[in-house]
Amino acid sequence: MKLFPTLFLLLGQLARAADDLTPLSDEFRSVHAQTRWQRLYQTEGWGNDALATLNFGQQRPGRLLMIPHTSVWYEEFRGELTYQTVTGDFVITTDVAVSRRGGGGAPRSQFSLAGIMVRTPRPMTSPAQWTPGGQNYVFLSLGAANTPGTYQHEVKTTVNSVSTLEISPGTPQAQIQVARVGRHLILLRRPAGGSWTVHRRYSRPDFPATLQAGLTVYTDWPNCERIGFSAQNRTVLTNGARLPNGTLFAGANPDLEAAFDYVRYARPNVPAQLVGADLSNPAAVSDAQLLAFLGDHAHEPAEPLRVRLEPQPAASRVRLDYGEGQATELHRLDRLQVRASADLAQPWATWRPLNGPVTVHEGAFLLEDPLGSVPAQFYRAMELP
Repeated sequence: MKLFPTLFLLLGQLARAADDLTPLSDEFRSVHAQTRWQRLYQTEGWGNDALATLNFGQQRPGRLLMIPHTSVWYEEFRGELTYQTVTGDFVITTDVAVSRRGGGGAPRSQFSLAGIMVRTPRPMTSPAQWTPGGQNYVFLSLGAANTPGTYQHEVKTTVNSVSTLEISPGTPQAQIQVARVGRHLILLRRPAGGSWTVHRRYSRPDFPATLQAGLTVYTDWPNCERIGFSAQNRTVLTNGARLPNGTLFAGANPDLEAAFDYVRYARPNVPAQLVGADLSNPAAVSDAQLLAFLGDHAHEPAEPLRVRLEPQPAASRVRLDYGEGQATELHRLDRLQVRASADLAQPWATWRPLNGPVTVHEGAFLLEDPLGSVPAQFYRAMELP
């Protein structure tokens, strides 16, 4: 009868100094997380919810599903923003997949996109307090912009309600990231299976210390343009809705579904030689220098996976799962990294990877370690950003 070792150190993730913004992050595994988020239409008192659907992981496990009504962000037009309030420098990252409503493919309505927005809060809690020229924000989004049916990126910087946008080719799914370092806004993207790219840089010295940072979706620009910002900002634009002038809205063509896999917040770890540098100027700081501390370097691994060992006759089975009540998410398998070592002091990169097939049983990931019967094996498991 084979005897199995009884001494194991089971670690959920690599250690890293605590980040005070980490608690703002969300993996969208619980509907209860919804209470931690703020919605702009509520905080500014508009009262018109621009979302047909806001679902925290129930319709699509582990994903935030956002489906907007006809609504946009442009100059004085106000759309959806689901956000956290952040003071000081930060990095916000998400992974978003975008499609038309009810099916695959790029949205078929002009300017139907989803992404990350950072915005200056407005001192208002009622539309009666609104004043013109008060919109200040930057965003990076993914969907269909000026060419319906084609995937594109849109970046937009808006200063005192004057919007400047740029459009470039996009993909159905991508990781996107916005870093705020002082007056500098660095926007990055990584398509599925690709590498991080610095997409745009902006200098926004007008931004205050505290910003709204979160997720936005918007769709159906032609109809918003037709009725004007005043009506859009006050009305849930569905067919038959009564506009402020008494007419009934018709012709709505919203066509966007956005599934956010997570959103993560962190403080940027700016290298000493770049502190105070002109980060928004490519001639002063290269893309490579930015990518040395942004992209995957901006965040610690996701929340820890619980690791349990189940000895088998010829090996050991490693069982990984999230906390109680959190469903296993198959779409995250490609981010899973599990390694073993007989020496805890060895650098993580030298630990032996477990590359065998992963099965799912009773809500957990299972994989075999053929060398798991070697005495004093240590295991680490983490989900990459």
